[in-house]
Amino acid sequence: MKAKVKTWLRNIENGRIKTFTEKVLKSVKDHTPSPNLPYNQSLLTGISTYEMRELLGISHQSLTAILSNLTDEGLIKQVGEQNIADSTYSIYMFIYDLEYRNRLIQQRKHEKYVQWLNRSEDFTEFMHHETVKMISYEQEKNGLCG
Repeated sequence: MKAKVKTWLRNIENGRIKTFTEKVLKSVKDHTPSPNLPYNQSLLTGISTYEMRELLGISHQSLTAILSNLTDEGLIKQVGEQNIADSTYSIYMFIYDLEYRNRLIQQRKHEKYVQWLNRSEDFTEFMHHETVKMISYEQEKNGLCG
């Protein structure tokens, strides 16, 4: 676990919340069932981006960036959506299980890798022909159009 993640979690535990990242993480954790309580016995079902914006007074852009960072670290996961008026908001829950966090981190890295592979075609004119071949191979291996 990265040092910044340990710091965020420690600050939340100690009640010394200093950053918006910690505020967002705490709000998600506070709306997630405890691992000690069977899920079906909890009234907590996660928190939506709408609720977080209202609760924390944070802009959509800032919240989105923080949620992306927390998702990258495997601390939270999008578990659903909530419709309000004509808008759809993501619902997030805190991830307690360390093994599951590590799997989420790897999944997220792979998602970003695939996105990078998809974008790489825009820059092949700047790449060595062997690099282009390697990227094509990776695209085929990952089931992408090359």
